Amino acid sequence: MKKNIVFTFTIGLALFSVQSFSASPNFIIILLDDYGWSSLSQSMDKRFPAAKSDYYETPNINALMNAGMRFSNGYAASPVCAPTRYSLQFGKTPARIGITRGLGPNNAEHDQISIAGLLKSINSSYRTAHIGKWHIDADPSKYGYDLHDGITKNAPGGFANNNPQRQWHGYVEDDPKRVDSLTERAIRFMEETIRQKRPFFLQLSHYAVHSDIVYSQSSFEITRKRPKGVLHFDQGYAAMVEDLDHSIGVLAKSFEDLGLATNTYIFLTSDNGGMPALPQRQNLGKPYSAGLNSPLLRGKWDLTEGGIRVPFAISGPGIAENSQTDTPVVTYDILPTVLDIAAGSTSEIPKEIDGGSLWMLAEGKADRVERPTDFLVFHYPHYNRVGMNEPHSAIRYEDVKMIRFPVSGRRLVFDLGKDPGEQNDLSDVRQDLTNLLDSKLTEYL
Repeated sequence: MKKNIVFTFTIGLALFSVQSFSASPNFIIILLDDYGWSSLSQSMDKRFPAAKSDYYETPNINALMNAGMRFSNGYAASPVCAPTRYSLQFGKTPARIGITRGLGPNNAEHDQISIAGLLKSINSSYRTAHIGKWHIDADPSKYGYDLHDGITKNAPGGFANNNPQRQWHGYVEDDPKRVDSLTERAIRFMEETIRQKRPFFLQLSHYAVHSDIVYSQSSFEITRKRPKGVLHFDQGYAAMVEDLDHSIGVLAKSFEDLGLATNTYIFLTSDNGGMPALPQRQNLGKPYSAGLNSPLLRGKWDLTEGGIRVPFAISGPGIAENSQTDTPVVTYDILPTVLDIAAGSTSEIPKEIDGGSLWMLAEGKADRVERPTDFLVFHYPHYNRVGMNEPHSAIRYEDVKMIRFPVSGRRLVFDLGKDPGEQNDLSDVRQDLTNLLDSKLTEYL
């Protein structure tokens, strides 16, 4: 049986000094798959302590969140996986890149320079790795990765999509979702790079918790003994979460044992929101009777908050422990943040990207992010039978969000500061604001 590791991340703020920047910092990005904002056993927002799972236990992910700054309004760039992964690599919106869904057509320009390539342009000694799910239609080596798994998608993580019974009711494996082997390889990469006395950039992209539901026998036994919740109640899925959290605890222990805390920055987020229902079912635009991302609305495949608001945190030297900001941030902010920290200034950030550095925000020296635009854009121009089943786009400007449906002409407007569950449509009573958001969205797209 697996030992239940619960490890506290210690970043060591007292050891932080100017000298820690004299050696190039290391970066670890942990990208989860289909992980919902309210699927942790600790709330992402201190103002809403009940916005958490009533069944899943995630002590190690919680520890990582508490080691630095959590972003209560952290967003994935897309409600589906592949576009967010492109966005992370290139610092742009999926709409600008030309990738808005996981399946073709592929309109991306593959001569773009990735986060790994840009980091090497700052310091050529960086050693870079991408381990796990890639889901980009070009080899990672093209984008500056020294170690990688190739053009991987969902299949290596157990996704077959040909047996609903296995897919949604789950089964046992010794290395479920490859959480153990991916973690072992990530640790080995860090050890090797330290021996070479080089800085590193590591992106660990987990297959969990995307379907198929796969778990270890030991985690299944742990979750069997735990009372099921009202919000979350699927034992197999809870066991899969248990395995993922355990693997992050193993990574955390290695991180501390290797002495990386004083010069390494860790980002943790998800590629999109969580599943809206288990098992997956055709929804054809109807409301879900009980969304798994409550209090947020709906989930994966939709531009409602449940589909795009995700766990999001950064820890590292100079970032206060257990801090929180409510400023909206998004996947495509990660690239400029990494470059800002690595270069010690924003001078190396490309002008043609959409993201802005989060460094001043994470330090507590700013309350907003400087981007080329003063809003966030989300674009999903597709029909999808398990979601709202209508092409739609969204824009968030300060605390206000509009979802626009070009086929039907509908526009929904919400004040997320007061109504994060998107229950009170303001489009009729605030037509001036609705038209402003509409014009901003039209101008961008």
